[in-house]
Amino acid sequence: MIPLTISRPPAAAGMAWVKAGWRLFMLAPVPWTGMTALVFLVLMAIGMVPLIGTLAVHVLSPFIVAGYLAASRGGGAGEPISFIYLGAGWREGRQSLLTIGVIYMLATLLIFALVKSFTGGDMQALLVQSQTPATLTPEQAEQILATALPAMGLGSLLFAPLLMATWFAPGLALFEAFPAGRAMWWSLWACWVNWRPILVYSLILGLVGMVALMIPYGLGLLVFLPWTLTSTYAAYRDIFSPAAKPEGLTELA
Repeated sequence: MIPLTISRPPAAAGMAWVKAGWRLFMLAPVPWTGMTALVFLVLMAIGMVPLIGTLAVHVLSPFIVAGYLAASRGGGAGEPISFIYLGAGWREGRQSLLTIGVIYMLATLLIFALVKSFTGGDMQALLVQSQTPATLTPEQAEQILATALPAMGLGSLLFAPLLMATWFAPGLALFEAFPAGRAMWWSLWACWVNWRPILVYSLILGLVGMVALMIPYGLGLLVFLPWTLTSTYAAYRDIFSPAAKPEGLTELA
């Protein structure tokens, strides 16, 4: 295993990651969108399974990310993008990716439980009411402002470190053979020390995502999802690099 170091690029790197991801996507836009359409169909089918469908999607998400990262590496090296890359996580790093997925699922359930307890179990009803503001009474509007919005803020606050811990973890498990705990810790720390470029990156892709959602029939998402993951690969390559050797050391013949 080659020792890694965590680089600290400037804030402008966030824009560079987005551009690099787009260039990588445009090398093979048809295979990328085709692969994404397949992923959507599979996830929709799994999600329809009663009781365990949504949980299974959470557990499988690191494998999907790993597949896209493997495809990004292959595409960047000039290899053709194909569906076979989606199985990369099942061939290497399977145990670590499965553990990451289980941790992600359990942490998500815990966060939702905490948010639900914060609202007294009325979170879903409040969200439904907020979708039709014209029909709200002053009392209902006050309840939403006093309960639902703080609860959503709490959920975002709790969910942020989980996203930080799982963003780069699949790549570290796949490419560097990191165990799950180490991969999640390195991902969390890398995001923490690089919050400036990651903030720029998140704001840009957030705006792009809003535009993608406006495109009918989910066609925008067929471009947006692979773009986010090709740009994630660009960020991964920029942040994680082989550790420099101490001066004076040479390769043994």
